[in-house]
This record gives sequence, structure tokens and C-alpha cells, in this order.
Amino acid sequence: MIAGSPRILIIRLSAIGDVVRVLPALQILRERYPEAHIDWMVERKAADIVEGHPALDGVIVFERPGGAWKSSREFAGLCRDIRNKRYDMVVDFHGILKSGLVAAASRAKQRIGFARPRSQEGSNLFYTKQVSVPLDKLNRAEENLRLCQALAADARWPSPVIYVSDEVQETVHDYTDSEFDSDKLVVAMHAPVDRPEKQWPLAHFAGLADLLLADGRFEVLLTWGPGQFGVVEEVQSLMRRKASVAPEMPDLKHYAALVARCALYVGGDTGPMHIAAAMGTPVIGVFGGTNPAQHAPYLLPGKALYAGASTGHSANGLAAAQVRLAAITPDEAYAACIQQLFE
Repeated sequence: MIAGSPRILIIRLSAIGDVVRVLPALQILRERYPEAHIDWMVERKAADIVEGHPALDGVIVFERPGGAWKSSREFAGLCRDIRNKRYDMVVDFHGILKSGLVAAASRAKQRIGFARPRSQEGSNLFYTKQVSVPLDKLNRAEENLRLCQALAADARWPSPVIYVSDEVQETVHDYTDSEFDSDKLVVAMHAPVDRPEKQWPLAHFAGLADLLLADGRFEVLLTWGPGQFGVVEEVQSLMRRKASVAPEMPDLKHYAALVARCALYVGGDTGPMHIAAAMGTPVIGVFGGTNPAQHAPYLLPGKALYAGASTGHSANGLAAAQVRLAAITPDEAYAACIQQLFE
């Protein structure tokens, strides 16, 4: 084990929810190595999640490549930069070829990552220590904990922490204080997803929003990200009542501050769900295409409504997944909301 003040690189490039689920590992590493210099390599779209974290010394943004030739030159330059930083340890939570190559380029004495089949694309060949986990059996957070326990055997999984500045919080608080009735509970609903097999019908989101608004104790806030406003407009068009629509968020930290002001979050398996959970907001996750046993927020308040296992990415499999998701009714989701908040 490396003593003293080691230089450590964490690699988790994307996606947003996966980056959130590695945040507790940063806290574990900081506790294990209080004098270490710890950097994190991450893609730009998820960099807001880790930037400003008090346990982190630096963020290395991995830019997604353009053309193949430009890409190879830029990647070679990145690898040189990583080697020049003289890391003592690299912990690769991503486990794909490019993260494995970065680990190898570092020439760190300790390069730790997942063994196959959890690692992919041969990335395990670049590690000095491989950690085996059963495939598709554990929550992703539990897998990450196993990797940490290779460094600190007694490690326990803390809750993730997204650092949000006072300035951002004040900006968001001003918005929510002016937008919502202080006597009502605000429920954030995020309808957009990144894959069609995860999509709970938009009519169901609209139906749930109407039920919550008719209840009289709630206000509903429809949230969205870049390129997703059309989804929110469609949900609005399907509603009988009027929900609030979140303004465009400048970055993920503003989104984190926004959902932290809500009493409850409802949505599919997306990055925003994990952001809400990390900010301490209970989550009602509507799962289809992914299994909540593996992908729901870990040891955090909330409930999962599960449509059943995916049957593949074929047209028939997608249609079957959408039928199963549609079987989760707005009434069922409303009951889950009430149970989470009041029982």
C-alpha cells in the first residue's frame, strides 16, 4: 500500500449518473489518504458533478474526440500529460478501453480496476490489480465499494455529495421562493430519458401531475435538460391542469440546487435521478430497461416502480418494454408518492 502523500487519479468519464455514484469513492479515498493529491478525469458533460468538491484537488476534462486523426493526436497528448503528472495510483471505475489506456499511460505503480466481465474492451489488461465482482448482481454503488475495499478493506459506502456554491443556492432559492406556494410540497418530475426502453409514457407523467395537483397539497415542477424542452411541452399539452416548468439550467450544479429544494423527485433511470438522490431528495424511480436492483440510488430514500427485465434492443424487445412500462399507472405512481411522503 502506498504511504505518505500519494498522487491519485480517479477515472470515471461518464455518464452523469455513474459519475454521481463514484462520488462516495472519492470520500473513501480522501479518508484513507488524507494527505494525497487526488485528481478526477471526467468528460465535460459530467464535470460539473465533481468540480469544486472539497475532497478533490483537480479535475481533468476528457474532451470527446472529433475526427479519427485529430482524436488520436489529442489522445496521445492527453496520455503524455497524464504520464507527466507522475501518479502513484490510478483507480479506474469506468473499465473501457480508453480509460484502461489512460491508466497504462500514467505508469502508476498501482493501477486498480474491475476484472472481466465487469471491465470491457480489454481494459483489465492495463491494471496491476483486478477486482472481481459478480456481473449484473450488485448495485453499481456496491461494485464501486468493492473496488474501494481493495484499498481500504473496512470501507463503508457514504452518501454521495455534490458541492454547490452558496451563490448558486441563493440564485435557485430566489427562483423557488418566488415561483411556489410555501404551504405546498414541490414535486419535481423529469420525463425525458436517454433510451426509449426507459420511457414511461408521457401521458402517464401528465396523469400523475394532474393527480398531484388535484390533491391540493402539491405543486409540480417539470424539469428538463439540453434538447429536451419539447418533451416537457408534450407533457404540458396532455395535462388538464397547469404545472410549472423549470427555467433552462446554466449547469448541473444549478439543477442539483433546484431538485434539492423539492420534496420529491419522479423520473426514469437518468442522471437527474441520481443528482436528486445525492442532494437528499427522495426519489420515485420508474424503471424499465434497467433493473433498480443495480441502478436505483443506493441506501438513499425513495421507491422503485419496476416494469420488469428488458428483453433486448430489438424492435420486439423495445415494444415489449414499453408495454410493461405503460402498465405502471399514474395511480400507482401517485400512491407511491403519497406513501413516500406521508407514511
